[in-house]
Amino acid sequence: MKKKNGFTLIELIAVLVILAILALIVTPLVMNIIRKAKISTDRRSVDAYGRSVELAIATHLLDTGTFPTDLKNLNVEYTGKVVVCNVMQMKENGGIYLSECTVGTKAVKDSSTEDGWYHYGTRDITNEEYVVMYGKAVDSALKDYYDNHSSYPENISALEIDYTGKKVQATSQINPDGTVYLTNCSVAGVSVDTVYGIDKSTGVKLLLSKTNPITITNYENGNKGELYTFEHGSTEQTPELTDYRYIGNVPNNYVTFNNELWRIIGVFDVDDGNGNFEKRIKLVKEQLIIDNEYISFSGKQYEEANNKWPDSYIIQLLNGRYYSLLSETSQQMIDTTRFYIGYASEEYVTAEDFYNWERSDTGYYSTNGSYSGEMPYWDGKIALMYPSDVIYNYALGINDNCFNNATSCINNNKGWIANDMKSIENWLITPVYNTTIYVYKMKGSSGRIERYDVSYGNSGSYQPTLYLKSQVKITSGNGSKENPYQLSI
Repeated sequence: MKKKNGFTLIELIAVLVILAILALIVTPLVMNIIRKAKISTDRRSVDAYGRSVELAIATHLLDTGTFPTDLKNLNVEYTGKVVVCNVMQMKENGGIYLSECTVGTKAVKDSSTEDGWYHYGTRDITNEEYVVMYGKAVDSALKDYYDNHSSYPENISALEIDYTGKKVQATSQINPDGTVYLTNCSVAGVSVDTVYGIDKSTGVKLLLSKTNPITITNYENGNKGELYTFEHGSTEQTPELTDYRYIGNVPNNYVTFNNELWRIIGVFDVDDGNGNFEKRIKLVKEQLIIDNEYISFSGKQYEEANNKWPDSYIIQLLNGRYYSLLSETSQQMIDTTRFYIGYASEEYVTAEDFYNWERSDTGYYSTNGSYSGEMPYWDGKIALMYPSDVIYNYALGINDNCFNNATSCINNNKGWIANDMKSIENWLITPVYNTTIYVYKMKGSSGRIERYDVSYGNSGSYQPTLYLKSQVKITSGNGSKENPYQLSI
């Protein structure tokens, strides 16, 4: 019988491989246990420090009969690693809340908490936070109510609000989009400055609350039927402004005005005629031809015709007979606004070119062919669309050819202005530079912009365009054709 003297080389290699595998498995486990032990030790240090602070509070209360006003000035008897907490709050019952603590120089973290810090105790909810909690509960209750009734209640007393916390009292307002706006808030009888939500009752606020941000630079990325944001540099008549426009052919911009169907062009910063800018909603009548009539822009014979908007027949019609036919409520909603009547010099231009030319400091020309010297703006109530209103309709990739060349729109159905209104030859407000008898029109359902003779006999359709007062409210509706926005003042 042979006697074995030791391990073979293969056996030794196998043992080494096994040991290596075990090291790979065991080492991280051991290191993790050590790490957790250190974390646990740090947390125990915070806990021990917290209990020492609570004992110091109790001692202070026994000695003085009052709670301390500043925990950092307490005489805390604590032995252990140095603990420093940036957040030290005393609760109403004398307990404390510690957070953002370091032990030695090491931050004491906890991945399970919302802010990632380890906390000793729980902090008191502030009155401001109670208002927010209550507001969220009301918003949720409004959603449930709408799901069951397909409408929103007149006030929140009809809601079943799932809220637990200190009693919140507030002036509540239910917005048309089913959110709540809380003001004049108090919590358990203590007044707080917190306001919950946004007042969307005015038309401007409601529409802007749905607007796509400026970062949306492609139509399809923000295609929810709502407003898009456009920034403009300063012009000769206006500072830098931001416009909010409905674009594309399916926006939610229908509105009932004067018991008729109108469309919202957008929300604009406008001059009230006194140099004060404020945001107002701009409307255009959906029906093109008033009383089924075509009219001349100037209403004068060729020899006398000119493109001066303040002297035109169409302005007299809109602000005279047409305005008088509006209901009294509708008249009260319209505000005097500055309309810009600066020149445009050609047709083959971009939307931005038209925007800048409309607001230039050179306007129409007098009948003798020289610049009249009159101010290139008009302050009034009812006017016509700008060429830029039409061309911006094709922005952000809807129709780049139209947006970059106003005359290139042929058989185009991508914009709501031309597509829905089916214009034949629709007068616009901007005069043509270097001539007395030409002004711009929107041509056909294509939305194409062209120059047209304003002399008597050359007629077209027209659409009243106006700005609502900033305080006009949207009381119901979602802007669809089936459920247009409803206005009140």
